[in-house]
Amino acid sequence: MMFSKMIFCGKTLKKNFDALPTKNVCAMVKANAYGMGLKRVCKTLLGKAKFFGVATLEEALSIRKFDKQTPVLLVGVCPDFALAAANNISVTVENENQFFQIQKLKIPAIKIHIKINTGMNRFGFNNKKQLKKILNKIKKNKKIVFEGFYTHFYATENKKTTLAELQKFEKFVDLIPQNCQPIIHIGGGGVLDALEFDQYKNYMVRVGLKLYENVVKIKSQIIKIFDVRRRESVGYSGAFVAKKKTRVGIVPLGYADGINRALGGRGYVRISGKLCKIIGNVCMDCFFVDITRVACNVGDEVLVFDDVADWAKIAQTIPYEILTNLNFARMEIVEK
Repeated sequence: MMFSKMIFCGKTLKKNFDALPTKNVCAMVKANAYGMGLKRVCKTLLGKAKFFGVATLEEALSIRKFDKQTPVLLVGVCPDFALAAANNISVTVENENQFFQIQKLKIPAIKIHIKINTGMNRFGFNNKKQLKKILNKIKKNKKIVFEGFYTHFYATENKKTTLAELQKFEKFVDLIPQNCQPIIHIGGGGVLDALEFDQYKNYMVRVGLKLYENVVKIKSQIIKIFDVRRRESVGYSGAFVAKKKTRVGIVPLGYADGINRALGGRGYVRISGKLCKIIGNVCMDCFFVDITRVACNVGDEVLVFDDVADWAKIAQTIPYEILTNLNFARMEIVEK
């Protein structure tokens, strides 16, 4: 029997999808669906998402074990184009060398998405002359299916910057030959908030975190309660020293489970409906909470979190990091 559990709410995931301003969506399920569980999330979104987006070939092949139909796009670097093609997995081409590799393949066909670098300076073409050369070669190669054309915005928290990137991207879109009709798509965290609907209504949008808001709750329980006197410390390095008599509870989750150490002395959990501060340093397998003002007992439920954005803000990081660091190996998985 496990002390802690991850509660996955598929209804909330579907609700989040339905609330999106567009249904022309590539659901990003990379990194084990942002920690939510690849198979679990994909099966919940079957028939809704136009594409599933992944970062590795292994993730794409995992989807193909239970879903042969939904288009899957590998947005990362593909180590084996032939294997991807054999499993009907669309691949990203972001430089000339990749394209030349694909040209040499002895396969019936392969679906490609060309990536454009509009400011991230990570992956993608940013030379129009080079891109034109690739586009001309695509027209002459019947085994290469030009399925998509896309970019990834680098600072969607800045609407002005994002709009400038979109306008730059549209100039690359204009280079696509008229007889080609690839799926044009855009992405980047917060892209739906950064742009007005009219600015992307003809494009597919890659959506990640917005799908997973409030989809997961982490619950645990108190496994020990004790008192410390004034000036006594709790946990490693004496990071917490009691200013007065303090009642302390231990929760059996730690940084091995993805509980960010930055939450020590700053984060909160909820017990009996009341906020209880995390005190001291987070340990590998547990953390401490101040329960002085809460009537509770060993075995009582602890709502570790239900809003990842709050925890991310406290830990001075991003929600993606909190979610993807969660380790559910030592938790019971409950689906609702």
